[in-house]
Amino acid sequence: MMFAIMWAVVVVALMSVFYALARFSEELGEALRIRPYYISYYAASLFLFIGIQMRLLGTVAPDLAFKYVHWHETLMAIGVTIALITTIIYWSWLLSSPRKMK
Repeated sequence: MMFAIMWAVVVVALMSVFYALARFSEELGEALRIRPYYISYYAASLFLFIGIQMRLLGTVAPDLAFKYVHWHETLMAIGVTIALITTIIYWSWLLSSPRKMK
């Protein structure tokens, strides 16, 4: 039970980071006039939220939990992957060489 609560705290912190990145990316997208990919951060947070709900349901009420509770890890992996791809799209210019930026 304690492990599930600690895991929930970590996921909520990750969701907060995704929200901050979404806000920063929204501002960057408006400045650079690129597509609103930042919405993907919200989708990633949704995957994390659903995953942690499934994890807590499986911990608190294992008799009521349906047979797909173990999928919480997959949902969280999908959410983090979406956020990673979105981060690469928006913030890859930071990693480019200084010669390309001139």
